[in-house]
Amino acid sequence: MSDLKLYWGEIHNHNELGYAQGSLERSYEIARSHLDFYAFTPHGLHADGGTPDGFPVVNENWARIQQAAATNNKPGEFTCFLGYEWHSNQWGHLWVVSCADDQPMYCARTLAELQDHFRGTPTILGAHHTAYDKGVDWANFDEELSPVVEIFSEHGCSERDIGPFPMLGHSGGPGASEFTLQHGLALGKRFGFTAGTDTHDGYPGAYGQGLTGVWARENTRAGIFAALQSRRCLAVTGDRIAVDFAAGDAPMGSIVEKGGDQELSYRVQGWDFIKQVEVVRDNMPVQVATPDYAAARPSGEQCYRLRLEWGWGPMKGYQVFDWQGRVRIDGGSLEQVVPCFTSDPFDEHRRKRVLARDQSSCSWQSHTSRGGMFTSRNGIPAASANDALCLEIRGTEKTQLTLSFDCETHTSMLATMPDWTISPRRGELERTFSIGELLNGRQGFKMEGAPTSVLVHRAVPPHLYTMQGSYGHRAGAGSCYYLRVTQENGQMAWASPVWLDA
Repeated sequence: MSDLKLYWGEIHNHNELGYAQGSLERSYEIARSHLDFYAFTPHGLHADGGTPDGFPVVNENWARIQQAAATNNKPGEFTCFLGYEWHSNQWGHLWVVSCADDQPMYCARTLAELQDHFRGTPTILGAHHTAYDKGVDWANFDEELSPVVEIFSEHGCSERDIGPFPMLGHSGGPGASEFTLQHGLALGKRFGFTAGTDTHDGYPGAYGQGLTGVWARENTRAGIFAALQSRRCLAVTGDRIAVDFAAGDAPMGSIVEKGGDQELSYRVQGWDFIKQVEVVRDNMPVQVATPDYAAARPSGEQCYRLRLEWGWGPMKGYQVFDWQGRVRIDGGSLEQVVPCFTSDPFDEHRRKRVLARDQSSCSWQSHTSRGGMFTSRNGIPAASANDALCLEIRGTEKTQLTLSFDCETHTSMLATMPDWTISPRRGELERTFSIGELLNGRQGFKMEGAPTSVLVHRAVPPHLYTMQGSYGHRAGAGSCYYLRVTQENGQMAWASPVWLDA
């Protein structure tokens, strides 16, 4: 896919225009700070519930929602789509995302009515958290209108009825295996994979709650939309694991009819040690590849990847910690900086962001809380109270990183007496490490003056965060293949399927 570029975005996200929190303006500001594309999808209506004509707060603000999608859309820089969420008890939930800014929030009473209304328009209906009971209606699933299905979000993972990230995040309860994505694939349905946070803290792209990558020709509505329609997309839980998966010249999402013998190939670039890469055929792993940890460590200049993490604090503490961080690189260059900022604690005015970066340094700010300053609207049990940055550094084992942190605590209204005894307080930290030291092990520190901590994770050499391989398909019965990637830190990625001898 040499003519395509990988873009990262969020197409399922909520704020106070609906039953969530955070302003519309805040959501767009956060999305612009670290994503390539974004769709705000307010809870629009409940088709067979108490609000079939739409939630009043969304109806009253629909013109604002339309205007925000239009004015924030900057072709080539930041792509925005108009959307909303359609709820039902009988047919599951779908996000409705359109290329047009003048679309109404259509309040269909049934799934068939919704499909008929948008058929032939530049609109995608994306089923999500399907693994709940009646989370999806496979019998009436329309591949043309629903080319993608959400495999992961803060609710959990809908891929299969085993594996990590069970559906514990909200109150939907467990569903039978018939509502998983693997069951849909077994029925012969064809769809690609996306992931979206579904965060109710109004934080698009919140780390650890789901993100979608698309292989597109350009960062425009037409480019991103075409990639989704063609199923050239991948889903990740948090880390932006780049995956290229193809059958010959046919990229992920392709349907190859009577193609004969085919070689499926993949290339993966993670942000942690890769644990395994699985080629899944007809829902069963047929190849499991692992890195060669016994291989000699390459010498000379390379691109190392590592993670800086900060947070922690007193158990169940309700302080909010404001952080300022800086890193300087000596004897090397800073190639990439990827924020891994969580959505909590909610704050309308504080911002987590990278402030400045060049080839030798980077600075940032964030805020964390072990207990959360405000009540969280996110239910994912695997959510972290810490923030992090992933860095790619070109250099040698002698390349040095000088890390500086300032941290100041603030007591929230939810604080207890033990919390008051340590707030307000200011902490500082400065440490220098070589890449060689970090290849041998992580370095963890408590902040000096504040009850928080900083962790500099192991540096990862390229041969342990990058993998490539292939699998041979023999002509015969039709098969559906997809790729599942797992890192040692538990972060995962899924590449959309290819269908051979369809």
